[in-house]
Amino acid sequence: MAVDRRLLLGGGAGALVLGALGYRAWDRGVFEAAQGPAFEPWDGWRGQADEGPKQPLHAAILAANPHDTQPWLFEAHGASITVLADRARNLGSFDPFRREMHLGVGCAVENLMRAAAVYGFSMNVVVNGGRLTPSPPDKPVTAAHLWLDAGVASSDPLFQAIPRRHTNRGPYLDKPVAAADLKALQSEVDSEEVRVVFLTDAKARADMASLIVEATAHIIADPEMSQDSAYWLRTGRREVEAHRDGIAIDNAGLPGWMAAGAKILPDVGAHAADGQWLKMTREVQTHAPVLGVILVRDRLEMATAIAAGRAWQRLHLAATTMGLAAQPLNQPVEMMDRNQERGRNDTFGPALQSLAKVKVWEPTFTFRLGYAERPALPSPRRVLSDVLVDRG
Repeated sequence: MAVDRRLLLGGGAGALVLGALGYRAWDRGVFEAAQGPAFEPWDGWRGQADEGPKQPLHAAILAANPHDTQPWLFEAHGASITVLADRARNLGSFDPFRREMHLGVGCAVENLMRAAAVYGFSMNVVVNGGRLTPSPPDKPVTAAHLWLDAGVASSDPLFQAIPRRHTNRGPYLDKPVAAADLKALQSEVDSEEVRVVFLTDAKARADMASLIVEATAHIIADPEMSQDSAYWLRTGRREVEAHRDGIAIDNAGLPGWMAAGAKILPDVGAHAADGQWLKMTREVQTHAPVLGVILVRDRLEMATAIAAGRAWQRLHLAATTMGLAAQPLNQPVEMMDRNQERGRNDTFGPALQSLAKVKVWEPTFTFRLGYAERPALPSPRRVLSDVLVDRG
């Protein structure tokens, strides 16, 4: 029987299309969400006992940080560890004073100290101070020194939560968080340096949500901020493996089918990405049973920023042990920084203070908390050897 040549041609074209789609799906990691070399640090987070004082650094590099910039470096000499803020890994106009960068460094310090205690080290810690200034040089600066001595190993549920703590940008359930749990979380944060306020009242949450959406709209309307945000977005598998940082599609809070489609389709520009971010912020990410504010005496003091970062890390780890999800929604404070840098009148700071019902304390971090509809995936991470430095 003769075969219609058109069928052969059509079938061949269809096979080529399917083959091309299959290759792109493989190339973009459609079937390998949060898998591969860029995610191996989450498996090796305990390190090895023969590494001595370097062992806790495997936990340090899994800390929360802004846009997964991983803005840290470590020097390890004998029993001494120096933590540096790697100011080259900055968010530009998003973080003109590098305040958020030092929050991330504080998160790493918290993980480092918790791991060191569990591994049997006692510690002396000195945190550096100084005023954070607009657009500082990109060279690393010392954030903290730790001296580790032999001590007694301890147990710590927050340490055990380190590999399970992930930022969850997806939908949260309409399920209240128990007052006792919020009180326990507050006890992890409140100190002479740092304070947390949880908003659970429907009116207060709605007002806070509107403030976050408004700040997001301001950010995407600022071309410089938009571009600086887009710089840290990672799309396909190759980008994720090459950079091992930034916000990947799998970490954006999208449903699995939508994330898969976003990987296969051509990359969108900053404007389209901004529109999707605003939509997600308005329709998904500002809906949670708890919205919160972390406050300090002076948000632009380096040691205070590090302390606030340590507090957020403790809160997120403790929330993880309770089965709670969390996500930074720090757009209002980012706009506070941007407005101050530009010498503009700021309304976001006073609005946050009013919602938190404080006057002396200054907001430095805003977030949401609740029960997630689906678990979050890990974010890509650089290996420890990439962030160890020797300055002679």
